[in-house]
Order: sequence, then C-alpha cells, then structure tokens
Amino acid sequence: MMMRTKAWALPAALLLISILLVGTVEARGKRVRQIPNGGNGGCNSCHTSGGGSALNAFGVEIVNGFLDANGDVIWGADLAAFDSDGDGASNGLELGDPEGLWVVGDENPENPFNPGDLQSTPPLREPEPTAVEVSNWAQVKALISQ
Repeated sequence: MMMRTKAWALPAALLLISILLVGTVEARGKRVRQIPNGGNGGCNSCHTSGGGSALNAFGVEIVNGFLDANGDVIWGADLAAFDSDGDGASNGLELGDPEGLWVVGDENPENPFNPGDLQSTPPLREPEPTAVEVSNWAQVKALISQ
C-alpha cells in the first residue's frame, strides 16, 4: 500500500528550508558591518578563507564572548583591547579603533589590518623613553644639588 502525500508538503518543506538557509547567511553577513572596517576585510575578518570556512582567532574570540542575544557583535573597549591573533597589536589597533569607540554607522577608521591573521600586523611603535631612561647620573646629581 502506497502512502499519498499532500501536494503542498514538498513545496512547503522546500520553502521552510530556504527561509532557514537565507536567515542563517544574512544573520552572519550582518556581522561584517558590526566591527570597524569589517567591510574591508569582509568575511575574512573572522574566517580563515571566506564565509563558511573555519573561524580565525578573532572570529573565535567574538563567538566565545562578544555576541549579544540577537547574534550581533558587541564591539567596544573590551573586544578592542584583546590581541586575538597574538601578534602584539590589539584588535582595536588592527581595525583602526584602539579605544573601541567606533559604533555602527560611523565612518571607518583608516589603515585597517586583520585582527585574526598573524601575518596582518600594523607597524608597532616603540614606546617613548621615560625621563629616567634618558637621564644620566650627572643630570640627577645636578638636580639634587640645586
């Protein structure tokens, strides 16, 4: 005995699958606009070789602690301060927003790098020497004797 299916069952199932797939792609695609310069790096800001590939270090950081209940990226001082890829430059420095002050709708900062790619690193500045580092003993004695 052969079961008869309703004529609408197959089209309804296909429609449901399509809606689910489109919603998933759109939900993740929106994240590109939720980090400074995300449009410049595209999906590679968080993935190793485009959307759908494995997450890079920055993408893992976001998924593990910087998504809100809607799946949106929480960009701010905390995420900007991390150095996800371990290259010596913070995520914020690499994306052009070291303090994490950028918000969706702001213009993108200049000179972006990829915070999830160890090979994409901005030139790091040497810290300015302190007064102690540039002083010599004769200068210290002269200050004391005044």
